[in-house]
Amino acid sequence: MNDILTYLLPLAITGLIISAVFFTVKKNDIIKNYKQPNSHKIKNIKGLIIDSNGLLRQKVQWCNFEILINENSIFIFPRSFYVIPIRSINLIFSNSNRKFTRSPQLLREIIINKYSVDFIYYPPFLVSGKRTIRLQNLNSEEIKIFEDLKTQKNY
Repeated sequence: MNDILTYLLPLAITGLIISAVFFTVKKNDIIKNYKQPNSHKIKNIKGLIIDSNGLLRQKVQWCNFEILINENSIFIFPRSFYVIPIRSINLIFSNSNRKFTRSPQLLREIIINKYSVDFIYYPPFLVSGKRTIRLQNLNSEEIKIFEDLKTQKNY
């Protein structure tokens, strides 16, 4: 029994390190391949991912985000504090072409508050639910980028 525990802990730590390296390499690959000349990159944003599936069923995850805003889509790279890493999220604006996108989800709504921005979309794995990505503690320059985005894309 003790032999299993001595191998299980290093194996779990190695698995976490390998998955973190894998998602970092994938993020850098997406940025390299999908970044457009006029895109904006915002780093080190704290926030939440809220999955709402029904009246009383909510799942909240605290995350740090890196965001790449292109002409027709937004790439969101969450770094979660949970064991299982989260894949990158690609939100496409309505009536946009799908060039320079990767498995996009349709962005339904952008809600801008004084220091935060909410992105709302309906992923296919939540049958009757929605996902809200809340970016918190944004400065005025970052809020202005999202306000310009909202006015340009008619949200």
